Amino acid sequence: MQGSADGDPAARGSADGDPAARGSADGGLAARGLADGDPAGWDGAAADAAAPRVHTHRIGAYTVVELHGEIDIAGVGSVGPGLDAATAGDEPAVIVDLRPTAFFDCSGLGLLCRAHRRVMERGGRMRLVCDNALILRTLRAGRLLDVLRPVATLDEALREE
Repeated sequence: MQGSADGDPAARGSADGDPAARGSADGGLAARGLADGDPAGWDGAAADAAAPRVHTHRIGAYTVVELHGEIDIAGVGSVGPGLDAATAGDEPAVIVDLRPTAFFDCSGLGLLCRAHRRVMERGGRMRLVCDNALILRTLRAGRLLDVLRPVATLDEALREE
């Protein structure tokens, strides 16, 4: 079978026989200034999106704590104090919003457990907003879905009493 895809590299297309068509061995990182893991060439916007941070604001009786970026072992130290401040005092009313969260692991579970414990000890209430399937899966694996009862929107959290 002359010209068939089985025997003729030219018939299979240039991607199989031409390294330039496949891309470089580094996946094109060198062309974008990202070779060898050098962060100097990395997009600053991507790094900012991953940086863990807290944005807190009030809506009615609730303090809404938005957790942004990557909430992992390296990030909990950046967001923990903001969550602690929101859960301090008598009868805190807190909504933790995970919608801006880019990544969430077991360190984040610990953070939520601590916040929930602090709120319950002080006679308050805590709501969780999360619409990310991977974060919900992490909450399920940590057996926290029934405890924290996440809802998908801030409006839902505000309606619950």
